[in-house]
Amino acid sequence: MPDTIAELALHLASLERRVTVLERARRAPYPPWRDLPLTGDGAVPDTTQPPQFRANSWDTLEFSGRIGFPKGRAVDEAVVALLPEGFWPAIPRTVPVASDAARGELHLDIDTKGWVVLRVQDGGSVKTSWLSLDSVSCRIDGGDED
Repeated sequence: MPDTIAELALHLASLERRVTVLERARRAPYPPWRDLPLTGDGAVPDTTQPPQFRANSWDTLEFSGRIGFPKGRAVDEAVVALLPEGFWPAIPRTVPVASDAARGELHLDIDTKGWVVLRVQDGGSVKTSWLSLDSVSCRIDGGDED
């Protein structure tokens, strides 16, 4: 009897792998990346990593690339970008971002009108030349998960 159970387990595992492959094949392709419209407080520090965004079919807004600060400082409440209509979240979102700042964390607040506002921990400003949008994402719909 143990051989039969082990055999069934192997067949089940094989079927699960096949189902996973078929499910991946059925998925719609990811939408293309679009350039993130920056305001005067942001720049493109590296043309090989431009700031971009896309909305996928799971109501998630994804970001990639880097935003630069030509003056070498990130200032709290500076508007760095404006998302086009149709990509605005249903409720305000706050997402953490990586940067080369030695002190203080940086976040982006994305409001329901598409404004992307830089937030510096404890306010004020911090010395930094860029922030990374890689792996940054948030929900677009009103769900309470980020």
